[in-house]
Amino acid sequence: THYDYQSSAPAPTAGGSAFRVEFIPKATESGVALSAMVVGGALVAEVGPYQMRLHAFGQPGDQQWFEIKSLRLSGSDGFKAPMESRGFTGRAEFKPTQTPGTTRASLLLGPYVNLDAQKQHDIVLDAEVLVSRRSGLSRGSLRIPLSLTKTKRRESTNVIAEIAHDIRDRDKPTIPAGLPPPPEKP
Repeated sequence: THYDYQSSAPAPTAGGSAFRVEFIPKATESGVALSAMVVGGALVAEVGPYQMRLHAFGQPGDQQWFEIKSLRLSGSDGFKAPMESRGFTGRAEFKPTQTPGTTRASLLLGPYVNLDAQKQHDIVLDAEVLVSRRSGLSRGSLRIPLSLTKTKRRESTNVIAEIAHDIRDRDKPTIPAGLPPPPEKP
């Protein structure tokens, strides 16, 4: 099961760029389920804390970079979480994507965000951004409403096969997966 926050509105624009925020879960919960056909099945739930990544989509030759001037999460239950500027320093440069005629700039935000799925089901990300364009600097405000989504993913694992695989590959280091690939469109 994958818990995520997805935008519940069209991508807002600033400086000719469409913006999207991505919540990347940094923890997992696991368990085991037994059935007659499978010796054991692993159940994994990806949950927070989350690391956020802000993506901006533009056009080749127009946008050069963007930076965040202020960022804040809030919720309808009175939840407010302004982020310190050191959590989003730096500029993200626009680079071509696999989609012709589209460029993307992605900025990984520093601190992990702990959200209570029971209380913070619907949240809003407010940000002030600065976009460097061919025509000059453009400042804009973003408001991205987000809702908690839950995606179920069934992965069964045969416990005996996993034990045998583990014994055979004991000396090979396991490198954990890095960040997921960025999206191709807003």
